[in-house]
Amino acid sequence: MHRLITLLLFYFVVSLFPIRAQKTGSTQNLVPNPGFESYHECPDHLEAIRFRRIPAWVANPPNCTPDYFNKCGARGYRVPKNRCGVLAANNGQAYIGMILRVGSPEGDPQGWYYREHVTAKLKRPLKKDYRYVIKMHLALSTYANYAIANIGVLFTKHPKRIRWNKVYVPQVMTPRNQFFDQPNQWVLVQDTMVAKGGEAFITIGEFNNFGDHQIKKITNSRKYRRKFNFNRAYYFIDDVSVVELDKVMIDTMPKITGKPLTNLEIGFDTDLGNIKRGEPVILKNIFFEFAKARLLPASFPELDKLVNLLTTHPQIKVRIMGHTDNVGTDTRNLQLSNRRAKSVVTYLKKQGIRANRLTFKGFGESRPIDSNVTKEGRQKNRRVEFVVL
Repeated sequence: MHRLITLLLFYFVVSLFPIRAQKTGSTQNLVPNPGFESYHECPDHLEAIRFRRIPAWVANPPNCTPDYFNKCGARGYRVPKNRCGVLAANNGQAYIGMILRVGSPEGDPQGWYYREHVTAKLKRPLKKDYRYVIKMHLALSTYANYAIANIGVLFTKHPKRIRWNKVYVPQVMTPRNQFFDQPNQWVLVQDTMVAKGGEAFITIGEFNNFGDHQIKKITNSRKYRRKFNFNRAYYFIDDVSVVELDKVMIDTMPKITGKPLTNLEIGFDTDLGNIKRGEPVILKNIFFEFAKARLLPASFPELDKLVNLLTTHPQIKVRIMGHTDNVGTDTRNLQLSNRRAKSVVTYLKKQGIRANRLTFKGFGESRPIDSNVTKEGRQKNRRVEFVVL
């Protein structure tokens, strides 16, 4: 029995605002050929999905080369032992393999941008305002010496060709800095989403633009340097499911025992602490280049918590507020704080948060929370906050 690590991405919608759920009782998996057990031909070479060796799933873009492995396959393409690793299927006797990112392009500059996705048409489109549970199992292959974070699942109404230089916002995505770096271990990735309605296609892969992708080398060993998937973040995928959970009816604002909304005093616990409407929340560990508004990557984990909050509660609108210490002129500090708040909003929009839910404002040095006399006090005053409107 393989060790199973469950990634806790399952956000039950206990909420900042009340949600009523209408149970549907449906347990049908909407993903066709979810464990890749069905096949037209047993695999005998790489690129089998590109050549339609299995039903339902296609390579995306069409010229990429995801692979298929099955117990019935020819030597090198079997389960558990094949050209890319040694691993039994999570269930059954088959799985697929994909290059999600390239660690070293081996002399080909365009190789840096190469990545593979697979797409399938769901058994029926998703229904508007219904919540769905999405699951898949993935494992870093035996011979890969690179690992990535931010593996995602994208749902679209129409088949969408994935291009290397475009930004996509998957409805399900593993967290930044959560690297799947343990070879030969099936990991359960699980999350929920509320459908907009009409989503008919599912695509699996890595969706960041090249500048934002996260990849790391996990070993300097060259033991497997002659293997096909060396210098690549190559993953096996198995058991993909999309199951209808319930219908949600989200109130735009909470109803609090007759109190007017302007007097809302009830707080809610989140990954960002306790939140009350109208009360600022400090975003911790937000870093910018010195005297500039460019966000540093170390800021992304904290900002992704806000992304998760806004994604889970699509009725929330927030204002991002920038603050500085008193070093420099009033005018410069006001401009800098405004630009930094805008940078945070830009990041949130890139993660799929709609612009009409976001506003920003810089306050310069006008709202200190500590003394500007000490270094520690000035550090506290240089901050970014958000407030639920």
